[in-house]
Amino acid sequence: MPMHAIPETAALPHLDPRYVTTVPVRVIADDGTTATVQIEGCGIHLRQGAVHDVPSSTVERR
Repeated sequence: MPMHAIPETAALPHLDPRYVTTVPVRVIADDGTTATVQIEGCGIHLRQGAVHDVPSSTVERR
């Protein structure tokens, strides 16, 4: 299964992009506009297991 990642600002757009990281995610659903992802690792602000809706364009394939 391919690994995906998002910047924390995709789920929490109010954060200052200078103080965030990229976190690994599992894509649950993606309609081309919005992706529902589950956080697979921990970031600075996002925690493992949390589910977020993010713009599809922010999901990176790794």
